[in-house]
Amino acid sequence: MKQIFLILLSVVTISCNAQIYPLNTSPSDIPDNAYIKDTNNEFDKYVGLWKGTWDGKTLYLELRKEKYYYNGSHPFYADKILGERKVVASDGIVQIDRISNFGNEGAEFSGIGISLKNTNWKRLYFYPKNMCGKTGTLDITSFTGNQMTLHFEYLPSIIDENCQHNAYVDQYGDFPINFPKDITLTKQ
Repeated sequence: MKQIFLILLSVVTISCNAQIYPLNTSPSDIPDNAYIKDTNNEFDKYVGLWKGTWDGKTLYLELRKEKYYYNGSHPFYADKILGERKVVASDGIVQIDRISNFGNEGAEFSGIGISLKNTNWKRLYFYPKNMCGKTGTLDITSFTGNQMTLHFEYLPSIIDENCQHNAYVDQYGDFPINFPKDITLTKQ
């Protein structure tokens, strides 16, 4: 009986481990409900609280590694970086604080990606809340361990005629989302 239990336990363990794949695995190369896992802890260097300043404001960006479920026609799990921000004006007034409720409404930042095949290209996607569907990307243009530089770009989007921010739209059809074009952040 003990041998049957050990054999059964071994089969279950091998089956579970066979469902885990490293980050550089394409989702199309895995079975349903498999897990693309950060097995080498490549995301850990991004995790934590980051701080930087621009135009007299202070930006805090908290990044976490989370196990995320993609529930499309080919469902799977993958480790992913999620983030929230806090913006404090020069007079100390908190303009945005999503860190204190991290993830309760869906994170504003996600990414770095499940594929690290191109190690020179790291990107976070930015989904600012209450901004009528405006989105952007944050390319990590430099990373030195305790500092990272981000470059912001808007993604094309549909203009919402009923958006409360339309009075602030610039000549490019974009409105301020309280995030700098370029910023260097230091890990806290």
